[in-house]
Amino acid sequence: MRYLKVLGLVALFFFSMLFFVQNHEILIQELALELKVFGWHYQTEAVPFYLITLMAFVIGALLCTLYFFLERIRLSKQCRQYKKEVDALEREVASLRPKTMDEYTTTESTDNIQN
Repeated sequence: MRYLKVLGLVALFFFSMLFFVQNHEILIQELALELKVFGWHYQTEAVPFYLITLMAFVIGALLCTLYFFLERIRLSKQCRQYKKEVDALEREVASLRPKTMDEYTTTESTDNIQN
């Protein structure tokens, strides 16, 4: 499985570089983003288009990683809660289960030894 992941990353890198080389003129054009809301105006400095695309990808990856990290914490907490519940139910079942013949003979033999 590890080899497939490495192969996938190499393929992703290859196609990314191929895309960049084939679209070089378009990607190096500078672009200034602006936002106008309720009379407030904000404009960024002109940056190459590939930098905006790359930053959007990095920010998206970080947000996904944060989401999955928080989800993993939630699931591990829920798993611990379920394990405690299962342990309590197993103890309850064990306390309600009748004794077997082996347990009776063991109990009687220890009682005879003590007397």
